[in-house]
Amino acid sequence: MERYAFAKSLAHRAGSRALEWFRRRGELTIDLKGPQDFVTHADREVQALIEREIAGAFPGDAFLGEETAPAFRGPLDHCWIVDPIDGTHNFLRGVRYYCVSMAYLERGVREVGVIYDPEHGELFHARRGHGAWCESAGNQTQLRASRCKKLDQAFVCVGHNDRYPEERYIELKQKLMDAGVATRNMGAGALQLAHVAAGRFDGFIELSLNAWDACAGLLLIEEAGGYAGPFPGPDGLLVPAPVIGCAKEIAWPLVELVGVW
Repeated sequence: MERYAFAKSLAHRAGSRALEWFRRRGELTIDLKGPQDFVTHADREVQALIEREIAGAFPGDAFLGEETAPAFRGPLDHCWIVDPIDGTHNFLRGVRYYCVSMAYLERGVREVGVIYDPEHGELFHARRGHGAWCESAGNQTQLRASRCKKLDQAFVCVGHNDRYPEERYIELKQKLMDAGVATRNMGAGALQLAHVAAGRFDGFIELSLNAWDACAGLLLIEEAGGYAGPFPGPDGLLVPAPVIGCAKEIAWPLVELVGVW
């Protein structure tokens, strides 16, 4: 598929631009979209680069990007869904855990997913029906989701934003702890999903996640032999919804524990 090769190349270029800004982040002007919800010129510039390149290569495709989502009017039949810098808070604090996330959907089906980690030079990519892969330092490795079989042996990321307190996350963490699950939150949902696909984490859960954070990573997990829960929710791609991706062997006990699907 032409768009697959294009997405991999573009993710590298966009990630290089993000990395340039990371090294110069002290020069950035930071705007607030809301409490603990940051956006910078780096986010906007990287997204503009991606959107411009897609429009030039595939002028009939729609573009849904995080930084311009309120203005999106569709259609969703042939649509790119992009987070130019997932993990902006990490990015601004000098924490090297952020990524570029891009997915291409046809008629609502995830066909291509690409996540690039510029700090470690890792390109995670998948095309439906063709497996999931990681390219790094000139080598390519096929991704395999974890084979973890028990919750009390699982290492699971629990994503949540910091914009307001929410009791549901406190309750969820308590349930996971009671089940013996080790938990983390690394602050970049898309990259955590990629690391589930790579078997580095056994699962990722977030109770409300946007499409630009979820779509690419969920395809990676599916193609790596893991379990990807239903997404989007009943209100469609423009509305945040619960996300779960994990090792198949712990999928049902984890879904039952979370209790939102």
